[in-house]
Amino acid sequence: MKRYHNIIRQGKQTLLCAISLVLVSACTDRYENGDLKQFSDELAETDGVKGGMLLPGMMNNIVIATGSANYQRDNNHNGDAFSGYLSSPTPFQGNIQNRTYAMSDTWNSPVWSRPSETVLNPWLQTKKEENDVKYPDLYAIGLICKVFVGHRLVDVFGPIPYTQYGSASEVSFDSEEAAYNAFFEDLAWAVDALTTAENESPDGDQFRFARFDQSLYKGDYAKWIRMANTLRLRLAMRISNVNPEKARTEAEAAVNHPFGVLTAEDGSFAVIAPTTHPLEQMSNAWSDVRMGATIVSYLKGYNDPRLETYALPAVDPAVEGEYIGIRNGIDISLKDTYVNFSKPNFQQTTPVKIMDGAESYFLRAEGALKGWNMGGTAQQFYESGVRASFDLNDVGGVDDYLNNATAVPSDYTDPKNPDNNGGILTHTTVKWDEGASADEKLERIMIQKWLAIYPEGREAWAEIRRTGYPKVYPNVVNYSGGLIPEGAFIRRLTYPTSITNASKAAVDEAVSQYLDGNDSPYTLLWWDVE
Repeated sequence: MKRYHNIIRQGKQTLLCAISLVLVSACTDRYENGDLKQFSDELAETDGVKGGMLLPGMMNNIVIATGSANYQRDNNHNGDAFSGYLSSPTPFQGNIQNRTYAMSDTWNSPVWSRPSETVLNPWLQTKKEENDVKYPDLYAIGLICKVFVGHRLVDVFGPIPYTQYGSASEVSFDSEEAAYNAFFEDLAWAVDALTTAENESPDGDQFRFARFDQSLYKGDYAKWIRMANTLRLRLAMRISNVNPEKARTEAEAAVNHPFGVLTAEDGSFAVIAPTTHPLEQMSNAWSDVRMGATIVSYLKGYNDPRLETYALPAVDPAVEGEYIGIRNGIDISLKDTYVNFSKPNFQQTTPVKIMDGAESYFLRAEGALKGWNMGGTAQQFYESGVRASFDLNDVGGVDDYLNNATAVPSDYTDPKNPDNNGGILTHTTVKWDEGASADEKLERIMIQKWLAIYPEGREAWAEIRRTGYPKVYPNVVNYSGGLIPEGAFIRRLTYPTSITNASKAAVDEAVSQYLDGNDSPYTLLWWDVE
C-alpha cells in the first residue's frame, strides 16, 4: 500500500509545523483528550491551537483506531462480518451473537457510545467555543468528522439524534431523511470554508492545521476538500433509490466542484493507529479474526493479485499454503477448528483506512450508469477505479485483469464441515461488457468497489444492502428467533440499552414513526428499498 506511506514534508510546511509543535510539544497527549485546562487562554488561542486540539481524537475515532477492543465492537462484530470481508474462529458468547443474528447488547452499545463520546461530544465542544466563527477552517474538519460518524450511525441503526445533538433539553431523533439532508448541508458548509481557506491563504491556514491532522493528508486542504466531496458523492448514491432527484443534485455538485473528488494521486483517507492497527492485534495476538470465505472466493476465482496483499496463506494442515476464509454465520464450537485458516495481512503500521482512494471512481461509474453528469462514462470510471486500487495496493497485472472475460468467483469448500460449503456466487466476470444489462453493469461496478474498499466493512455492508451486490454467502445458522427469515440478510442493528435506557421515549417515538414500529434487525432503513 505504497501511497499510504508516501508522507513527505518539505520546505516551508516542515518549518512551520516544527515551530508550531515546539509551542505545544509538551501537551500533544492532551490534544486527543480535549483537555484545555492545562493551557492558559493566551496559549490556547495561539495560532489556532484551541480550535484544533480536539481534531486528532475525532479523526482517530471515525473508524476506531484507538484500541483493538473498541474497533472489534464498533466494526468487526457487525460490518466486517456482514460484508463478507472478515470472519472469526472464536465462538463468542457460545456462538450466539451478532454474527449468528442474535443481537448482543454488549456488542451493540459501544457502536453508539464510542463515536458519540469521541467525535460528537468533541464536535459539540468546538461548536460551543464558537470555533465556526473563530477558526472556520479547523471547524470544517471537525464537521466532516461529525458527518462521517453520523452517517455511519444512521446506516447501522436508522434514526439517531443528529441535528439537535447536545442542544436540546429533550433528546430528539431525526428521521434518516432529515439526518441525510443535514449531512449534505454540513458538508457543503465545510467544503465552502476549506475552499475559502485554501484560496485566500494557500500557505498559512493549511500549515496551521498540519500539526493536528492525524490523517495521511497531513494538512493538505485540497485533499480534504476532495475527500469531503467524495463523501458527499457517497451519501448521494446512498439515497439514489429513494430520492433520485436530490441524489443527482448532490452528486453532480460534488463532482463538478472546482476541487472535484478524490483521485488515485490523492491516495486513501486513512490514519495511523496510535499503537497498532486493530486488525493486526486482533488477528495475531488474539487470533480472533480470519479472512471471510466470500471475499477469498471472489479474489481466488478472479485470479486477483490483491489476494496476497489482503491475506496470508492458511497454516492448517488440511489446507496449508492455500488461501481459505471462514464462512460467516456457521456453527463453531471450538476456536481451534478454524484458527489456522487465512489471516488478514495487517502490520502494526498499516494505516486504518476510512475512505479508499479508488472509491470516487466507482461512485462516478454508478452515477454515469444512472445518466448523471459525472464527467465520463461508466466504463471509463470502472476501469479507472480498478487501476487506482491496483496502484494503491502496489500490485501489477491490471491490464490482464481488466481484460479477463472468463474468470468467475470460485466456490467454497469447508474442509472441516461440508454443511458450510457454498457454490459460485455469480458468473459476472471482470471485463466490462457495454452490451450487458444495466443490472449486470451495476453488479460489476459493485463487486470491484467492494474489493477495493476492503477492509471498511461498515461501508461495504451498507452498499450490499442498498444494491444487493456483491452477493455474499448467507448465514448457515440463524439465532434471530424468527426476526430475520431463514436465508435472509441482516438489515440493521437494534438499538442498544445505552440508548433506550437514556432516551426511552425518544427511541419509542423514532421506532414508531420511522421504523414501522419494529426495532428489528430485519427492518429496512429509509434508503434500503431494494
